Amino acid sequence: MNASDAQNLTSQFDTWLNSHQSLVSNQQQLQHSALFAVPRDGDSSVSGQNTIGAGKNAQTESAQGKKLDDAISAGNHSEIVRLLTESTGNAVSSILGLAQSRTGWNPLDPDNDKNAEGFQEFVSSILKVPFFNVTQSERTTVHYEEENYNSLIDKVVGLYDGITEQDVPLIKNSIVNLAKACTSRVNTQNTKTLFVQNTMNATGTDIVVGIQQTFMMMERSHSSGKGAPKDQYKTEITVNVMELTFKGGLWNESAAEKLADKFVKSWDDWLDGTTTPASPSADQIQFCFGPAHRARQKQEADAIK
Repeated sequence: MNASDAQNLTSQFDTWLNSHQSLVSNQQQLQHSALFAVPRDGDSSVSGQNTIGAGKNAQTESAQGKKLDDAISAGNHSEIVRLLTESTGNAVSSILGLAQSRTGWNPLDPDNDKNAEGFQEFVSSILKVPFFNVTQSERTTVHYEEENYNSLIDKVVGLYDGITEQDVPLIKNSIVNLAKACTSRVNTQNTKTLFVQNTMNATGTDIVVGIQQTFMMMERSHSSGKGAPKDQYKTEITVNVMELTFKGGLWNESAAEKLADKFVKSWDDWLDGTTTPASPSADQIQFCFGPAHRARQKQEADAIK
């Protein structure tokens, strides 16, 4: 990229920083954003969000973030610009923080009724950042059907084997609440945004921001006739995944200075500020996940061996 191209990219970034409302999404950006649209049917809400730092340079970005926080506290503008120029991870966390501040999305308040639409606005905003490239965008849908919702919930939780242990109660809590709501209604559907997992992967100057959002629709149907009445539980799980790569090789001091003048948020502040705290009662949940359930799981696992 020549100097003219770099200047043009920085100019576009300046527009995003200071006149973002004047920017119109192109067709491709609209398609990516639509992936995270909230379903119109059912009770939809963002129940939880977790953000983690990953990659071999994550600790370095965290350390740079602490220096950035010190520079902010000291009011050292030149040091802030230097750190934002050199640390693309902290530049990305600042950009994401600014995008979030312009929406109603607040992961620290999972009961906020603006979260679902606010999250889509957040995605739409970062798609307009000229230093980001969409490198993955896809949707996966899984169907389950059970006569016993305990079994159904077991299978749903099984989809999240790769998550960190502290997030398991959050997911289980959300699934259990949805299951209880479902069993109180007949022939109805309940839809809920179950979980949003964000990852900031730092392996070089390019920072990969991964967003994984899960919707779950659960339906209960009741039939009667010959024999005993029968309940049927169906679940459709949709996982939306998008990866955006921050083009660190094109990031420059001029863009960093413009960002420093507008908004700064360190790496760790972004991770902590977008991770929903666990519910105080999460560990007390026994529904489907008590000792008897775990013992049955062990028996099933032993039988397979």
